[in-house]
Amino acid sequence: MIELRKITGDNIDDVIALEVGEDQKDLIATNNLRSFADAHMLNTDGIPATPFGIYAEGVAIGFLMYIYDTLDHESFESEVFYGKKSYFIWHIMIDKSYQGKGYGKLAFEKMLMNIDTMPDGEAEYVTLFYRTGNIKAKTLYASCGFVDTGIIQDHSMLAIKDL
Repeated sequence: MIELRKITGDNIDDVIALEVGEDQKDLIATNNLRSFADAHMLNTDGIPATPFGIYAEGVAIGFLMYIYDTLDHESFESEVFYGKKSYFIWHIMIDKSYQGKGYGKLAFEKMLMNIDTMPDGEAEYVTLFYRTGNIKAKTLYASCGFVDTGIIQDHSMLAIKDL
């Protein structure tokens, strides 16, 4: 069973210690500590950011974070979703010791169920970027209803899902 837990003083060290394998480090843009720091700064700036530890059988096995924001980047100006509210998946990872067991998909689905409740406000979309070479991520996101937009930034594809 997968559980998403808020990051607290009791579990932050466990979540920060989680790592992907060496062969995956170029597939993610950041690490857990930086994402958690980003969450703090975003929340300070009034942009709701929600970081969670991913737990299986009471053990920290991963980390994820999403934010609630407006899709207003200049590269989106000609898109139908420009100016609309979205839950943006900022970061998701499963520790190298727990990969290949289906935990990533279960955690991702649990996060989407959480987002479906629109905890930070109404939105029309869920969005994310993934490295164009990360076929496993592309497959996972497509299986959950995400569609590639064709917008690529820093070797990452923007994918979107209607809420």
